[in-house]
Amino acid sequence: MFDYCKRCKVIHLENEICPYHLKQLKKDPSILAEAANFATVAGQYHLTTSQMLDGVAQRINNLAGTNLRFEGSHQLARDIQVFKQLNVDAYSKSGVFANAQSAKDYLDQATKGQLDLLIKKLNGTGQEVDWLRWKQGQLGSFFEKYQLLGEKMTNAPGVDGVTINRFTKEEITKTTIKAAQSSKGLGTNVSDVLKALKNGTLKPDDTLVGIDGTEGALKKALARNIEKAVQNGDVDYANTLKQAQKQLNVQELNNTGSVKQSTERLKDKIAAGQAHTTVTLQEVSKKAFQGAVIGAAIGLTVSGISHYLKYKNGDISEKEALAGVGQDTLKGALMGGTMASVTLFLPAGPLGFIAGMAIGIYLNKTLTNILDEVFGKGAFAEILHASGYVYGMSMNLEESIRRIEKDESRVHFNSNRVRAKVKKIEQNFDEFEHLMKGKR
Repeated sequence: MFDYCKRCKVIHLENEICPYHLKQLKKDPSILAEAANFATVAGQYHLTTSQMLDGVAQRINNLAGTNLRFEGSHQLARDIQVFKQLNVDAYSKSGVFANAQSAKDYLDQATKGQLDLLIKKLNGTGQEVDWLRWKQGQLGSFFEKYQLLGEKMTNAPGVDGVTINRFTKEEITKTTIKAAQSSKGLGTNVSDVLKALKNGTLKPDDTLVGIDGTEGALKKALARNIEKAVQNGDVDYANTLKQAQKQLNVQELNNTGSVKQSTERLKDKIAAGQAHTTVTLQEVSKKAFQGAVIGAAIGLTVSGISHYLKYKNGDISEKEALAGVGQDTLKGALMGGTMASVTLFLPAGPLGFIAGMAIGIYLNKTLTNILDEVFGKGAFAEILHASGYVYGMSMNLEESIRRIEKDESRVHFNSNRVRAKVKKIEQNFDEFEHLMKGKR
């Protein structure tokens, strides 16, 4: 890949850093950690909004001739987060989700009322976790911290998450998160939002996250209820709803179909005794055996650092930087197979679990040589360690795909040769039998 540099007015090769960027790195070594953060965010966004890694692992399974149930890193990590959140929030007192077996026992013995409540909690908690992962994959996570209530604070009625300024620790906004498996459930969600606004637990300038169709349904409901409040002389409530019309930030995430699919999958996992709240050694071994993706090491490359510095200097937009670095991370992404059992990059260690997304940093040889020259041999490693990163051996995804394709071609070629030989042998037999019949 060639890249025209506006500063140098020359074309830089893919593995060449602009001299201006090199000076920036030498002057401020912390930029390396910033670039790693940017690569992680871009990688999270790319991995959670695409199925590319999942597709590669599926191809490995197909090549091996297996028909095992496949589950990729995004889905595995996301579902574990849902069960963990249920344990610290909705079922924190009862301990239903303290472990996979207790969750299974609860489901097996649940009354109809308990089952209905569980499905409702699976709907809502799945949406909450999707919101958290979605926000953590945005560039705003540099400056903002997102937290689901129930982890360290009491869950207020109508409020499910908060956004906090990382530097001042001040709360920026509250978020209410809603999910539904039907249009009827969507109507219930909107009614709950109106109640929260009336009770004051949700402010008119807070945030509402709901499924597709939430914004339109809420606009209609606000208009109807403003008119009712005015007719009933409830001036304060009418004013609150009018403020919500103008200021309430509505974001749509998922739809009735995806919510239903998620809940059914989570329920099946509970029934199978797989409602784990942490990444267990058994899960790692099982997924590695299946050739599925468990974690990923984000590739920090020359191109990735250059893209980040261009964004930092205002030379390219956030969207351009995310696209460039997001695609670049795939070149250094760790894929599954037996490697997954020894290279599980998660924030709390190999068997721990916090955010459910890889933060391993993979440095290729070209970048290592450049950084050795900039910081001195091995100094860049200390910068990443000080920033809380780990980095290690990683399988190059592109090379792996090439090998798979090469192997598939070889298998196809050999199969054709075998078929040709079989056909030749059959022809020889036919000729031999014909010859023998002639002699008789």
